[in-house]
Amino acid sequence: AKAFAKAIGQEFHLYYSTDHCGRGKSKREISGIAAEAAWNVSVKSAQDLGGRVPYIPGMPVFGTENIATELGLSKGSLGTLVSIKFEEREGRKYAVSAEIDFPGYKGKNIKFPNHVLL
Repeated sequence: AKAFAKAIGQEFHLYYSTDHCGRGKSKREISGIAAEAAWNVSVKSAQDLGGRVPYIPGMPVFGTENIATELGLSKGSLGTLVSIKFEEREGRKYAVSAEIDFPGYKGKNIKFPNHVLL
């Protein structure tokens, strides 16, 4: 990912997951040592859910779920990351949303008909 960012002239950033434990009223965000431990779990052990993920505008992405098959957004749809919106806390970036260009998607935005905000 670092080499890709450098090759396309983008900055390399890691984005951290926000993890929770409990349900309902007892649901709480994991923090401190517990959060550090969760971020360090291997992607394979976490069922492909990385605790720290590089998101680089221009990188290829693919859909992992059938979001709106009637609009061209299905599992396996190929796209390109356009941008990431994030919040920063204690020096860490947490992705809030991503804008993806899915060529197979036909949206209503006249200027960017293939862009999806996730």
